[in-house]
Amino acid sequence: MDDKIKQLLQQLGTAINDSISSSEDVNEHIQRIRDEGYNLYVVLDATIGLNRLGDDDETRAPDPGAGMLVKSDKQVQFRIDVNDLAMLRAMGIDPTRKVRGARKVEPLAATSDDE
Repeated sequence: MDDKIKQLLQQLGTAINDSISSSEDVNEHIQRIRDEGYNLYVVLDATIGLNRLGDDDETRAPDPGAGMLVKSDKQVQFRIDVNDLAMLRAMGIDPTRKVRGARKVEPLAATSDDE
């Protein structure tokens, strides 16, 4: 996929995100849920298929997700609230601990059952 189409796909993704984020109707429904005492997050996943006009294999069904990854130069940022932290810790994950380097694991000594 050339750089121009990658840029156009990234702009499409940004436009979709902006239109949903700025929707008064969407924000109204989100607020209603929050008013009921829930913390809400929304994750949307979109698959975009591309076929160049005039390709001979128009009859073939597109492979969803094949070559459709649009990477962003933006650094991912997120917030973890107390509920998220409690859930992660319940699963044995502590997101606040520092990441250590990989540990070396020594192989077990060979044992003999003949003794």
